[in-house]
Amino acid sequence: MKRKIFIAMGMVFFGLFFMGSVSAFPSNLTVDSNESATIEVNISSKVMVDITPSDFSWGAIDPGGVGDNDSEQNKYFAIQIENIGSQNITHVWFNASYPGYNPFGTGNNSADAGNFVVLSKNTSSDKFWFINRVEYNTTAELVYLRDPDGNMPPNASHYIYGRYHNASNEYFWMIDKTTNCNDSATIYIGNTSHSKTQTGTTDFSGADIWTGPLNTYVNYGYDDIDGGPLNGLCVAVDSTCTRVFFSKWNADAPFHLCSNSNYAWNSTSDGNLVPGDSFAMNIKVYVPYGIYEGSTTGEIWAIVNND
Repeated sequence: MKRKIFIAMGMVFFGLFFMGSVSAFPSNLTVDSNESATIEVNISSKVMVDITPSDFSWGAIDPGGVGDNDSEQNKYFAIQIENIGSQNITHVWFNASYPGYNPFGTGNNSADAGNFVVLSKNTSSDKFWFINRVEYNTTAELVYLRDPDGNMPPNASHYIYGRYHNASNEYFWMIDKTTNCNDSATIYIGNTSHSKTQTGTTDFSGADIWTGPLNTYVNYGYDDIDGGPLNGLCVAVDSTCTRVFFSKWNADAPFHLCSNSNYAWNSTSDGNLVPGDSFAMNIKVYVPYGIYEGSTTGEIWAIVNND
């Protein structure tokens, strides 16, 4: 996924004039004469954005735990996105880094901290959403899951399955892979979470599931999740059925086709983000169960345009 900050070039003229005997600095001295000089500054036309703070560090988060301002080393709880350019910004969205392969069941620290990040717009509710969390098919057969055809364990030649990791809650999902996942595939998501205290939805032949047909966009299948506990997210699956993305704040393809994918800033509803203005997004990390110990790093990007 290619990530860019868009730069537009041009010229804007700003004139600053000192006229007549008007002075910005009052003086008790007698003025016998004065002469003015005209000052002109040409400001380049650029779209630029700044994220502050630029570094976050959460320590000693248990598997299944949440990192917030109490565990962040500087007690940071939000990021400020500021228009430091000279043009109005119309849209702001985010990208997050993610692991290149399944980090679970590897016995090493291959996770990516960007895949843990959740954001909430500070003017909205306390609902936190992933930017573009990626999940991979499970690496081990789960003998207690039943597929939509009633097979337990699931028929591996027909279905792939995995988990949506949301800190201490996990939701199982399955995908019908009789075709490529960008060609008329179907995704099934359990409505009840799996946790340390409950099994959750494991029978995908029953009624406690949300089902959605995946629409086709180039090498992806995608759909809005419009029911169950993951209602409000966009789901996208690559054509090989190996990676499943759950997104809210990423407006890149194919998420841009989902109604549930939101701009963090949208001039249609928020007005232009004018030069020198800023807004904040609350930030946390959701650490899943089953992640190998030690430090892991990642990145998030704020992307803007002035379309």
